[in-house]
Amino acid sequence: MQKLLKLLFWISLICFFNYSFAATVDHFDVKLSAEETAVNKAVDVTIEAKDSDWNIVKDYKWSIVILSETDPKVQLPAEIKDNLYIFTETNQWKVKFENSLIFKSTWEQQINVFDFNNESAAWIWRINVVKEEDLDEKLDISIISPEDWVVNRNNYITISWKTTKNHQVIIKLVSTKTSRTVKTNSDNDWLFDNKIENLEDWDYTINASVLNSDLKEVWNTNEIKITIKTKKPELESIKITPLEIYSEDKITIELKATSKLAEVTLTINDEIINLKEIKDWVYTWSTLAPKQKWDYDINVKLLDDIWWETNKKLDTKLTVLEKLKSPCDPELDENCEIDSNNLIITKKKIYKVSNLFLTKLKTKSILSWDPITEATSYNIYKQLDWNKLVLVDTVKEPRYEIDIIWDKITYDNFLVEPIITDWSWETIKWELSEITEIQTWPKELMLLIFISFIIWFVVLFFRKHKTII
Repeated sequence: MQKLLKLLFWISLICFFNYSFAATVDHFDVKLSAEETAVNKAVDVTIEAKDSDWNIVKDYKWSIVILSETDPKVQLPAEIKDNLYIFTETNQWKVKFENSLIFKSTWEQQINVFDFNNESAAWIWRINVVKEEDLDEKLDISIISPEDWVVNRNNYITISWKTTKNHQVIIKLVSTKTSRTVKTNSDNDWLFDNKIENLEDWDYTINASVLNSDLKEVWNTNEIKITIKTKKPELESIKITPLEIYSEDKITIELKATSKLAEVTLTINDEIINLKEIKDWVYTWSTLAPKQKWDYDINVKLLDDIWWETNKKLDTKLTVLEKLKSPCDPELDENCEIDSNNLIITKKKIYKVSNLFLTKLKTKSILSWDPITEATSYNIYKQLDWNKLVLVDTVKEPRYEIDIIWDKITYDNFLVEPIITDWSWETIKWELSEITEIQTWPKELMLLIFISFIIWFVVLFFRKHKTII
């Protein structure tokens, strides 16, 4: 009785304000989202205001009464208070109550809708209601997007799925680091979207399940695997050895960056160098320095499998020094070698004066030797006591003349050293010759004097003894 009195009060109150407007409404078109349902299973209700020609009454924004004469215990949408609903401008002649009409009794049930001020403007919709166990439900659910193995650049994912209307759905997003669960309802169109935000960069697995009227999971989707990757590839460090180098010498590059990148390149002097990942986070390669002397910029490019790209110009430069040309090639000439600095190529060949020959004349001694083509001159050394050497002369030709001194007899030791200018115009001294003894006073004259003295003594001796005989 109290509920009836409250309803009559609302009817009396509103009747004064909207009678003239309701007169244009002939009936209400009521539609339920299913032709058959079960006890305690929710369905949708859509109500539209129509005129006698079934045209929509677009200016209708007043009040309707909703009830079920066959099921007094029916559960109406929460927006309906005391069986009364007031249209507003936002409704614009049509209102839809999602997943909210629940019958409590079986058999053919009906929903009655009529204008608050005009009971003749009414409509009835009938629906068959069965027991929960008798409803032949075909519940399934499937994920439309994202696709399996997709890589997403955003820190959120929008999951699109479809299932039977008016059911609860659970969507799970799981990774080795975290898990997220979204509980929702299939209470509008056949295709649904759910957005899950604030995801970390990681690999995830998505699945969804639909619940029956007993809130049991009766169907699960296949697992969808996705990757969230919002960060561009990161460069941790780079080492180029050496940073100062001679042209065309070998340089080694070691770079640490995000692992498993699709491409890691260095650009030096317009040359693109592709680095290979030898282990997680470490990329290396070896190449040759440019030919031209210059301070070269170094640019790094990192590219991942979804085309996120990181470009960086290093603050340091590669300094290439000029290498002097060598007169020989170590690979072709066994007389060549490269020094410890990998720059100067020196001769292995040993230059040494050989075949010294002494010519003795009355007034001089002449020392000669085989010429050395590369020699520009020769140093003549004299050996003093205690094996000390002193430079006595430098000659350009392969001969050296020594005047004979008559007042005394001496024999001195001499050595010859070639002087050669190498390809860098540096003067180089090479090995000394063997020691050669040179007469600086005539031995032949001494011998003649000695022999003459012996002959004179013999002749004088015989002359003396002959006289006595």
